[in-house]
Amino acid sequence: MSEPVPAWLDDLRLEPGPPFSTMGTRSLDLDDWLVGDADRDTDLAYKAELLATVRPTVFAVDDSGADSRPSGEEVLGLIRGWLGVHAMTLAPPSGDEHPLIEAARLVQEDLVVMQRIDDAWVLTAGVVCFPSHWSIGDKVGLPLGGVHAPVAHYEGELRDKVERFHERLVVDRPVWRRNWFVNPTSELHLPACGHQMHVASTIEADGSPMWIRSEYQTLRRLPQSGAILFTIRVQRARLGVLRARPDLAARMLATVRSWTGRSEGTPRPAAPSMR
Repeated sequence: MSEPVPAWLDDLRLEPGPPFSTMGTRSLDLDDWLVGDADRDTDLAYKAELLATVRPTVFAVDDSGADSRPSGEEVLGLIRGWLGVHAMTLAPPSGDEHPLIEAARLVQEDLVVMQRIDDAWVLTAGVVCFPSHWSIGDKVGLPLGGVHAPVAHYEGELRDKVERFHERLVVDRPVWRRNWFVNPTSELHLPACGHQMHVASTIEADGSPMWIRSEYQTLRRLPQSGAILFTIRVQRARLGVLRARPDLAARMLATVRSWTGRSEGTPRPAAPSMR
């Protein structure tokens, strides 16, 4: 029996570039703000393990320019309220030193707080247990440009748009977006520090060992503190599910080819058939 094709695959932006990087934000219905699924208990247990064993890798705070605790308390209250409305179990408080950690223990999402300091939006606190080859400790205390520095095409295509977006984001107009990657692992915790990028030497006809990894991201201005909360929810599917969706497979391949600059007449590496 083949695996079901997750509905979120239809949310992926599959358009050949240029431009190669776009914000791609869409209006967010707050009923869809957070995503809970059958993996919730497993994911929350994994978060608890990471916070206990590698906390400096998954949690960071920089209060040198502004106190992040009030924003963290606000995030915790909003998440508790949302989970209550949607009849999702609330874990008891664990007594952590920062309210953002308490909030992150309740949801599968990673949480990042941006605050306005000296005419710049600065990342002041974050709990990022499931990053895609980066570490919150490397980003905390940095303004937007520093946070996005490794992103391809950011300076040429996105920098000004991202700055304007953060300035204009208002409380009653939250947004969401998605990105996507293809990785030869289903591992959620992929920090940059001490972790080598996975590389697959062979891809089988069914797509293994490759996985589609997508981040469902939301941004909302907090009503009391004025900070911006950035949530990141990682979702994964085996590449082989595209065998049931050749339309998506073709669009994904065309997009990847545009990234590598290959034309239709240029030889390409062998790729698995998705027919």
